[in-house]
Amino acid sequence: MKKVLLTIIAVSALISTYSTAAVKIGLGFDQGFGVTGQFDNINAFVGDDGIAADYIFKRGSFGEDIPLNWYIGGGAFLGWDNGGGVRLPLGLNMAFNAKWDAYFQVHPELDFDHGKNSDTNFSAAAAIGVRYRF
Repeated sequence: MKKVLLTIIAVSALISTYSTAAVKIGLGFDQGFGVTGQFDNINAFVGDDGIAADYIFKRGSFGEDIPLNWYIGGGAFLGWDNGGGVRLPLGLNMAFNAKWDAYFQVHPELDFDHGKNSDTNFSAAAAIGVRYRF
């Protein structure tokens, strides 16, 4: 129940903060299954395994005939049980109508675990989701 309440608070705070921005909200898999949002150049995710936020600093397209766009960002994540870290999302975005889009990204990440078994690991993970633009 705490995770659901935290998710609702985080999403509502982000929406109210960026009320004039392009806002997209949806579902996806990143830090487990959860809620994904995009607010201009910020991608946010709150899931059952943790929370993540990325700043998109470069976007591009493959051409007018191809409906895919690419992006590169930088961000951080925090796991509910096992620490946090930084990541570099490399993604694809596809708008399949005026209001809906889908995304897929891979993100190399440097994970700083804490606690009794603290460790630093380099790995790669992926995220996928769909969002609705308001």
